[in-house]
Amino acid sequence: MGRVLELGCGNGRNATYLASLGCTVDAVDFSARAIAWATRRANRAGVAVSFQCGSIFDANFTDQSYDLVYDSGCLHHLAPHHRQDYADLVRRALKPRGSYGLVCFRPEGGSGYTDQEVYDKGSLGGGLGYTEHQLHALWNTPPFTVRELRQMTRTAEHDPYFGEDFLWTLLASKKEPGGNYLRATA
Repeated sequence: MGRVLELGCGNGRNATYLASLGCTVDAVDFSARAIAWATRRANRAGVAVSFQCGSIFDANFTDQSYDLVYDSGCLHHLAPHHRQDYADLVRRALKPRGSYGLVCFRPEGGSGYTDQEVYDKGSLGGGLGYTEHQLHALWNTPPFTVRELRQMTRTAEHDPYFGEDFLWTLLASKKEPGGNYLRATA
């Protein structure tokens, strides 16, 4: 089905789901408690996920080995000076024509802090919100192209799927060496 790297896997919900679809999944989180929770979740589901506890920037992976790099809540918890390092990590991890999926705070979902305020206050204030312009600046520049960027739809309390309208969802593709991008099909 494909090889996936999840950055900031938290409780393992997404890693476990992707593994249940037949994907080979590597997942990284800084929190030992989150990794323990994620491991229990994957074990209960009867799927194999390779979990790593530590910084995403220290994660062990083979360059250009993933069909999908996925992040549901990691980027908005990184200080501004790590944005380019983060984009470089995604670039290195993805195969040519690979996809990058992101869920992150919109401006109204984040702390409202500017980059300068993050450093003045010594805090992210719970996470940074991103504008459409900021996300395009990161992900619509070579070797990436944004395939879709939209506001997430809020779901009902008992809906089987998660959705909050203070979040963005983004899907980008990595350019292959010959200059082609994977195109979304209808």
